Amino acid sequence: MIPDAIAYLTSLGVPIGGGGAGGTLQVDFTGVPATSEGTVTVRTATPVPDGRAGLAYLGLNALDLLGGPVWLTGLRQNADDRSNLALQNAGDEGITLRVTVFSGDPLAPGSRIFPEKSLVPGEFFQYNAVLDAAGFEQGYARVERISGTAPYYAYAVINDQANSDGSLVFPVREDSLAGTQGQTLPVIVETELLNSDLTVANVSASPKMLDFSLVADAIQTFNHTARFRLTLQAGEQRIIPHIVDRLRQASVAGIGPAGPVIAGALFATASGADISGIVISARTGSPGGGGQYGVFYNGVPYGSASTASAWIYGLQQNAENRRNLALVNTGEVDFGDSVFSIDIYAGDSGLLVRTVNDITLPAHRWRQINRILARYAPGTSQGYVRVRQTSGNNPFIAYGVINDGGAPGQRSGDGAFLPSRP
Repeated sequence: MIPDAIAYLTSLGVPIGGGGAGGTLQVDFTGVPATSEGTVTVRTATPVPDGRAGLAYLGLNALDLLGGPVWLTGLRQNADDRSNLALQNAGDEGITLRVTVFSGDPLAPGSRIFPEKSLVPGEFFQYNAVLDAAGFEQGYARVERISGTAPYYAYAVINDQANSDGSLVFPVREDSLAGTQGQTLPVIVETELLNSDLTVANVSASPKMLDFSLVADAIQTFNHTARFRLTLQAGEQRIIPHIVDRLRQASVAGIGPAGPVIAGALFATASGADISGIVISARTGSPGGGGQYGVFYNGVPYGSASTASAWIYGLQQNAENRRNLALVNTGEVDFGDSVFSIDIYAGDSGLLVRTVNDITLPAHRWRQINRILARYAPGTSQGYVRVRQTSGNNPFIAYGVINDGGAPGQRSGDGAFLPSRP
């Protein structure tokens, strides 16, 4: 783990320049039999009065890079938040990209096509306050390559206007939305401090009626499931702040008075039809620094979750950082339990230091293991894990969250979301 990447690269003689440097970094691995066996994780943060706030992201291998169109949803521009959009040429020849921004408000529809952007190999470009430039308060963007054959990447960042905390918005491939029968959003949360905002974008050309099921221990129905329905017009994006409380106000069965922690996965389907063109996401955060510290993540289409094993990198446990690990049994195949083993490796040696066996998770259930290194591998300050499904037929989702502070209540508590690797 290198705490200051720019300083480290400068020490190697890389001619980066002075302060304010930024760009793309290519890392080539030698001595490994497959690209997937080398990985890079980056965390970018800014100091805040009580610690640090920022985001994290994985280095991209060939399978992660983009060729076709993608969508970036959940963008907003208001007194609380601003949204930036970034483009990268990840190949060895020039390409030209086009960005189209759409209003998510059905009462004020519209779109704006930005001037085409040509990028040389390795070039990075960012549109700051991309919605402000389009004149929209909330919306989404489509990025497409219109010339060249080199791969590219695109992402967005929602920044808090008060504390500058960033939430990374991952791109959603347009072709991944075709013929999808459902999606699993890893977690919706309501605690004393944490709350999830739900975002549903219908980027298709037709209205969609969606059925949602939120499954959590604290939901007061016989199967711990709260059900609700949303209808979205073509092109509409709906951002629902504090979704659990909104369900409470709407008298959704199973959502009792505020108090008990509600945390569980959200499942979306459409009666008698697929949910093509629907992007589901959430932003979960807590108050801090005059604004909100939070993370952003997308739903996982049925058929895209892990089936055998998954790796999660960049675990830390020290005075300034802790790492939690979460699992979801998607219940896509049947109502059976899944059983997992978790192998924990020390980052400094690469040695397996602990295997945690027989973690059982019923269908449609979510479970988080807080401070996994401190709990199961004390003395290991940094490492990575492999989650193995040892029993069960359902696909699963595994992800990690890096939190600022060695324990809850310390430092800013800001989280950074990291998906797993196959």
